Amino acid sequence: MFGPMDTEMKQRKHNVTHRPRTRLGQSTRPKEVDDTGVEERTDTDKNMAAMFWIFKIKKRARLDCLILNRKSFAQTVENLFALSFLVKDGRVEIVVDEDSNHFVLPRNAPASESVMSKEVAYRHFVFRFGFRDWQMMMAGVPDGEELMPNRDTDSSAADMSQDTAADNMGPGAQPRTPIRKLTRNRGLVVQNDTVEETPQPQEEEEDETGARNGLHQCKRRLV
Repeated sequence: MFGPMDTEMKQRKHNVTHRPRTRLGQSTRPKEVDDTGVEERTDTDKNMAAMFWIFKIKKRARLDCLILNRKSFAQTVENLFALSFLVKDGRVEIVVDEDSNHFVLPRNAPASESVMSKEVAYRHFVFRFGFRDWQMMMAGVPDGEELMPNRDTDSSAADMSQDTAADNMGPGAQPRTPIRKLTRNRGLVVQNDTVEETPQPQEEEEDETGARNGLHQCKRRLV
């Protein structure tokens, strides 16, 4: 045998690439946010507070008198929406008497321990309410027995401006017809307009006739 017997494997050298280090800047600390501030209340929270304040004065209220607003259908729906949250939280309950009248009664909300142990379960109610139901509710509730106050909104101001514009139009004002757009669902509307043709003077007709005869003569000569 040739060569030494105790040959060892050569270890491979790993190439190490040194990345350029970026110089660190001045250290900054995150801003501390004060969470102790009062959160902004939504419109639903305000409606719930106003509705629960009514129960401090009246221990019992009819459902239609509580949520009805004669001036606005939208605010009636908002009152119903706020009432649903009070029922969900267990702060009020709805009972039905012998005459099928719905009454709303205040009650103490259950403790958090009872909710966590599932001794008390949340309940919801389904209430179908449309524009016709609102009109029927206005007919059934006497005027002045509404409990929730009316809230001023921009929509009511817009409605008043439209009513004022309608009142300013006197009886002598000409009615305006709405413009109909041509869509696939509607038929094509074509206005039949009469077009009057203005008679041309006799001299112009003679000149045109002479010009036409001249063209015919030129054609004959070319042929």
